[in-house]
Amino acid sequence: MQNQIFAEILLPLPLNETFTYIIPEEFYASLKVGYRVLVNFGKRKIYTGIVVDVHGQKPDFEPKPILSVIDNEVFVNTKQIELWRWIAAYYCCSSGEVMNAAIPGNLIPSSEHNFFYISDNTYEGKLSKSELRIIDYLQARNGSGLQEIISSTDIKNPVKIIESLEEKEIISFGQKLKTIYKPRLKNIVYFNTEFIENNVKVYESILKQNSKQKVIIDYLMNLCSTTGNNFIQIEENIVLKENNALKSSLKSLEDKNLLLLKKIPVSRISEVKGTQENIKGPELTEFQKIAYENILKAFRQNEPVLLHGITSSGKTEIYIKLIEQKLKEGKEILYLLPEIALTSQIIERLRKYFGNKVGIYHSKYSYNVRSEVYKSVSEGKVKIVLGARSAVFLPFNNLGLIIVDEEHESSYKQFDPDPRYNARDMAIVLSNIHKANVILGSATPSVESYFNSAMEKYSLVELNMRYGNVNLPHIVTVDLKDAYRRKIMNGHFHPVLLQNIRNTLEKREQVILFQNRRGYSPYIECKDCGWVPHCKNCNVSLTYHKYENKLVCHYCGDKVNVYDKCPVCSGTKLTTKGFGTERIEDEILLIFPEARIARLDYDTASSRKKYEKILHDFEDHNLDILIGTQMVTKGLDFGKVSLVGILNADNMLNFPDFRAFERAFQLMLQVSGRAGRREEQGKVIIQTYDPEHPVIKYVISNDYKSLYDSQIQERELFRYPPFWNFIVLKLKNKDKEKLYKAADILVCELKKDLYERVKGPEEPLINKINNVYILNIHIRFEKKISASKIKEAILDKCKNLKLQKEFSTIAIEVDVDPM
Repeated sequence: MQNQIFAEILLPLPLNETFTYIIPEEFYASLKVGYRVLVNFGKRKIYTGIVVDVHGQKPDFEPKPILSVIDNEVFVNTKQIELWRWIAAYYCCSSGEVMNAAIPGNLIPSSEHNFFYISDNTYEGKLSKSELRIIDYLQARNGSGLQEIISSTDIKNPVKIIESLEEKEIISFGQKLKTIYKPRLKNIVYFNTEFIENNVKVYESILKQNSKQKVIIDYLMNLCSTTGNNFIQIEENIVLKENNALKSSLKSLEDKNLLLLKKIPVSRISEVKGTQENIKGPELTEFQKIAYENILKAFRQNEPVLLHGITSSGKTEIYIKLIEQKLKEGKEILYLLPEIALTSQIIERLRKYFGNKVGIYHSKYSYNVRSEVYKSVSEGKVKIVLGARSAVFLPFNNLGLIIVDEEHESSYKQFDPDPRYNARDMAIVLSNIHKANVILGSATPSVESYFNSAMEKYSLVELNMRYGNVNLPHIVTVDLKDAYRRKIMNGHFHPVLLQNIRNTLEKREQVILFQNRRGYSPYIECKDCGWVPHCKNCNVSLTYHKYENKLVCHYCGDKVNVYDKCPVCSGTKLTTKGFGTERIEDEILLIFPEARIARLDYDTASSRKKYEKILHDFEDHNLDILIGTQMVTKGLDFGKVSLVGILNADNMLNFPDFRAFERAFQLMLQVSGRAGRREEQGKVIIQTYDPEHPVIKYVISNDYKSLYDSQIQERELFRYPPFWNFIVLKLKNKDKEKLYKAADILVCELKKDLYERVKGPEEPLINKINNVYILNIHIRFEKKISASKIKEAILDKCKNLKLQKEFSTIAIEVDVDPM
């Protein structure tokens, strides 16, 4: 008897361990590490798992057998598994959660219960109305899932009733895989002249008829003659359209063996037509050439590169040259962008040079499209991947270069659910695993990345000249305090800004107005008693949206009608406070009624199509003024924009976060960089109550180094990154009293090992969302201490807390390196 062989299977579940299954003999030869398999887990569930090890060591329990092997080639390579393990260890989550994030859901399907009516059951007892309703529903169908039963029978919790019907042997259940990847199929007509030769009599009878069948056969014969082939394969809808025919005519011809109707798989990935893949790349300026050579020098020494290039300095041109070089070496390239900057502009730019070698990967695509990109990368069909943060999980085989553009962006950080990873930091790890080069680029680098270059972990390359020697925009401030005192404001606009907008429009140039708050007004207030409407589910005021005429919670999405009078004092003096992008749009339309104006925020650009339509309209100069949130600050290159207005700099500066100054500087400098990107110098006007604020002074002088020096001193003084490691534990529960009690106990336990490195518990700025209360515990510890031991201690304390019955429902999120 042959020795038994076992496999360690990783399942897409929040569990830290792998599970041992026995490999049936029929799979001995065909199963390898990295293959997908179907396995039973628990009593009634089937999951897709990944084989991470094959061995002959029998466990001390009777393992279940693998049900099926999905693949005949490696689906997850060893480098991916290595990355998953690093992520799980570093970000304090399970490998199963990483697997779930890494692979499109329909490539790792799981099962759901499918319930069936047993037509020959012998039960003769009495049944309840609810039981009869479920039976009636199932009798009319060949199986149904639990959610379908709930929605169709209007029985809110049918589980007990279903279990009762199972015991009575009136219904049974099976397993049905859900969310399975299905290739897109295209209907094809296949015609061969041999079909005519083999069916002459049938063909001759059709020729005698004046029918659509004759027209179609003549059309197909003519195509064969034109192409010089004895066969042709053509899309079914083309045949029907060209001959004004119905599908029944094609079906009749197929029945007569004169043609074949087939379905063939086609890609969902849009191909670029008419693109010359081998056109010469962009010519670099002298400054770009120097930067490019310095990057190559660092690459030869296997050093990560931080490219600090001012706005419009031509970083993308350098990236394209680096991509060209890696393609010549036969390597793959990963080009990461924050979601907000992943626009059609950059996609079209890359495809101009590299055509269909470029694949796009981000969360806005459907599961099926992401699955096809995943498979294309695995098969080596796609050489360049342009993607958002999740693209780091793709199955690269020969990765040679990783580009992280706008590396300072917080959207590289995954906030929810686990793994809460930072794609910028993962890019460094991924480059080490693949022995690939990595370059981080930004006009406003993160303090952490610039510190790494100062510590010589990264090689710093600077690009201090704009492309074409265009001057940086002229930045001026206007004093809102003085303007309101002198009563010269027009709505929320300083007269200096309005005059510059007027001058810009007269020159037929474009304006961007930046206000990092959507809606019409952040809140409304009763003038008589000071009452402010709050969300019933969240501890936050409701934002007034004028176009919907609703008060909206920006956290849970709840909406209520606008109040006619105050529910506290019955007063009617309700007024709006503050301003968002909607209000700016209203006011600017009144001042410049002839201008073509659009708004770019989450409300107007909720889908990718809406977002790109607004950008295309602005790019094609169908719009004069674009008002927006931070959506307008990144990844955009508009040649006609000569004026940028920042309407309220103080909101960004006064946010209670240790990164507030850094982020305010980044946002203001990035949006300023949209002005004057071609020939003439642009202009930026910053409205502020504090024109002498040091951060605003740094923005005016484009002085990143001074901003960095001030921030790095504060970080060291107050024990923040990059000098100390930072972990936040976020505790959540609907029971506020239980939450506080659990948090106090956890802090006491943590302090036994970590002492004063533990701070809290404390309420975050928004301490209740969706009726769930939130408390934070901050843990900061020295770089010289073993981070793995600290994390192990944290996870152990959290696990022990949740083992107590009283606190088993407390949700604990571990956020390593929070943004």
